[in-house]
Amino acid sequence: MKIITKNNSLFLWGIMIFSFFYLSMIIPSHKKKSKNIRTYYPEVFHLDNTDKEWVENELKSMTTKEKVAQMIMPWVMGNDQSLDTLETVRIRQMITELKVGGFAYFQGDINNERKDIIDMQALSKIPLLIASDFENGLGMRLTDGNTFPYNMAVAATGDTSLAYNMGKAIAREARAIGVQQNFAPVADINDNPENPVIGIRSFSGNKYIVSKFVNAFIDGAAVGGVISTAKHFPGHGNTKIDSHIELPKIDKSKRYLYKNELFPFIKAIKRGVQSIMIGHLNFPALQKDTLLPASLSHEVVTNLLKNKLGFKGIIITDAMRMKALTKYYSVAEAALMAVNAGNDIILMPPDPEVAITAISNSVFSNEISIERINESVRKILSAKRWIDKTKPKWDIFQNGNSYIPHQKLAQKIADKSITLVKNKRHIIPIKTRKYRRVVSIVFSYGIDRDSVLTFNKLISNKFGSVKTIVLNKRSRRRQYSKAYSYARKAQLIFLPYFMRAQSDEGTQRLYKKYLKFIKKILRLRAPSVLIDFGNPYILSPLPQTKTYLSAYNDVEVSQISAVKAILGKIPIRGTLPISIPKTKYKFGYGLKIN
Repeated sequence: MKIITKNNSLFLWGIMIFSFFYLSMIIPSHKKKSKNIRTYYPEVFHLDNTDKEWVENELKSMTTKEKVAQMIMPWVMGNDQSLDTLETVRIRQMITELKVGGFAYFQGDINNERKDIIDMQALSKIPLLIASDFENGLGMRLTDGNTFPYNMAVAATGDTSLAYNMGKAIAREARAIGVQQNFAPVADINDNPENPVIGIRSFSGNKYIVSKFVNAFIDGAAVGGVISTAKHFPGHGNTKIDSHIELPKIDKSKRYLYKNELFPFIKAIKRGVQSIMIGHLNFPALQKDTLLPASLSHEVVTNLLKNKLGFKGIIITDAMRMKALTKYYSVAEAALMAVNAGNDIILMPPDPEVAITAISNSVFSNEISIERINESVRKILSAKRWIDKTKPKWDIFQNGNSYIPHQKLAQKIADKSITLVKNKRHIIPIKTRKYRRVVSIVFSYGIDRDSVLTFNKLISNKFGSVKTIVLNKRSRRRQYSKAYSYARKAQLIFLPYFMRAQSDEGTQRLYKKYLKFIKKILRLRAPSVLIDFGNPYILSPLPQTKTYLSAYNDVEVSQISAVKAILGKIPIRGTLPISIPKTKYKFGYGLKIN
């Protein structure tokens, strides 16, 4: 028998204590495990046992850092096709070295984007999740993409089947080029006419209309095989501040928020929306910290969205490079807070590598549990599996970069959206032979003449000759004087207004300048037709307007429809999806002309 001496005993105790501390360092701690973290697969992705097995196998094959990288979605501008530029090297490095989970595309054209995505997918061991902002079609981001009217115009038709078909059409075009997630639809209620960032991107100022059209779009997108993303939770509609510039605060009661801002999101969750984007907004009624963005708030993302509202799909932040965040948080701070809040995907951090390193180090130091990371990665992999199972059966762009049925759909929506609000002189529909001296004074913010001249080109073709003046932020007194001189001699004056609501000081000055000049034109004897191409609320400060028509947005099909409606080529049936302040023209109003 071996005798254990006192020295031997101390030696053995030393080994045991050392072993305990050593093992505690190499074995992941479960102290940070949350009661809410469990193994589940979002029902919205309809996975079978084979799919779940694939998810688990992929999850087991990844290192901690690779798992974290799945949660990072950097941006790709898509307008640089060279093989050896810093941009292409950056993208290649993020795929092969950082092993990010996907990319958000923002510029380019159809052919090059499709080629880029094929090349990127070939470099990645795990399929990449490719997303983009196609709220009203590929044309929102791609130079040669089809463009549908904005959401407010869609709601003006009163026909939810058009939203469904638009969602499906956009999804099919997106999948044809390799984009699998659309950061749409906008589920915000535009209940603040001065909102500088949502406006016509919202379907309506009425929560019921927003919900109906959002759900129709979601249904169409699912049929088209694309993950739709309701945004910007808990609601970006009731603010005067743009979160790209500063942190907006929506200071409403919890009761009000549940009945209004949250309403479309609650309905979308019940409908089966697969993803929700969290806005960089502050809601004092929902958060104890009145300076914290909702996107970084555990109270909003986990307690409210995941636990109370029961959302089980993918939660993605709004772009992390927006000033509402970057003004107050470092890249590492924001990334860590976003994960702790409960987000699954960190969208466009200013430095993806810094974000991955910060989150990974927090896992290694047991500040964030590996179970928390697994929860998000499991959802991301579930989405990728669903995408693989919903591959399109045919390429709608096989005969070119435009698909005629979708272009016809866009025109149909535009035709049905045109809303006649005032027609006191009964000049609409206009008889072209009655007017020989016609003037069109265009009000625009930028200097891009082509985008605002479709209307004028069509009007000129119909009237034979129209004198056109384009006013913008660079216009000087001489151009205003010239425009007024033309208007004084005219028999008919068109006032196409292309400006949207903006909050910056420069735009506000220009807006006031335009209003003053329009009021001067309206005092002339010749009949004037004010046409909205971006801000349906423009009638509010111009009550003296006798003829007012809203197209809601400036996309080409809507400009075409406006001309057709003015000349009596199509019936006018649109109704206001919003109420115009300080007027009698409320939600649902619209003059009808057959």
